[in-house]
Amino acid sequence: MKRLVVALLLASTLCMTGCGDTKKTEPAASTTEEVDKASSTMKEQLGDNAVLPSDSVKRVMAKQWKVIGTDTVYDLKEDGTGTKDDAGLTFECGFDEDNNITIKITMDGEEEGKLYAVTTDDTGYGIVLKSLDGGKDMKFLQADTELLDLTDDRAKGLIGKWTDNSGNEYKLKKDGKLVIKSSSGETKGTYCVAENTDGTLRLNLVISGGTLEYVYTLSDDGSTVELCSPGTDTVHKWTKA
Repeated sequence: MKRLVVALLLASTLCMTGCGDTKKTEPAASTTEEVDKASSTMKEQLGDNAVLPSDSVKRVMAKQWKVIGTDTVYDLKEDGTGTKDDAGLTFECGFDEDNNITIKITMDGEEEGKLYAVTTDDTGYGIVLKSLDGGKDMKFLQADTELLDLTDDRAKGLIGKWTDNSGNEYKLKKDGKLVIKSSSGETKGTYCVAENTDGTLRLNLVISGGTLEYVYTLSDDGSTVELCSPGTDTVHKWTKA
């Protein structure tokens, strides 16, 4: 049986809720224990197939992140350990009463950790850590990812209006805004283009409720683009409208 992520999986796992009232001088009380306890019955029924919500957040956070605007790299592991450059750390993930998804990072040798509310950015590849205890905010970007400017030759060919075989229309604007029109209505969002360290080009559509990530190949004449979700063999084809 596939692993199941139980109740309150962080509102669609890193399609995260916004921060609560960050003007407070004291961070909101943690409700992590209560949230995890709400899943205990299901966990008893499913055994090892169940994952507590706080562990789900931890798994999403468990990767290498570079801090935008600095040379600092955080390497976070699923067991709650990691490093900030060469210095060791531990971290805990959870939720608080202001509906923040939280991460508390404690450097080795320090008694007090730093608490942050975690939200995604509008690219889908980064996260924003908003300090909840008077510290400095940070913006993280996945360390294996380079975000491409939409004027870059590798990205600008995607700007424009596209249709797929189902009649859906995708309008990718110069400012990074996105409009999808289908038989069920219109959906607005943002998009970004990124290149992984292995040279793979990716298109990420960020809409309400989640993201749609594709590895893409643009035809030489720019009239079609083939998109494949990472880890699958299904190829979608868009045609320039």
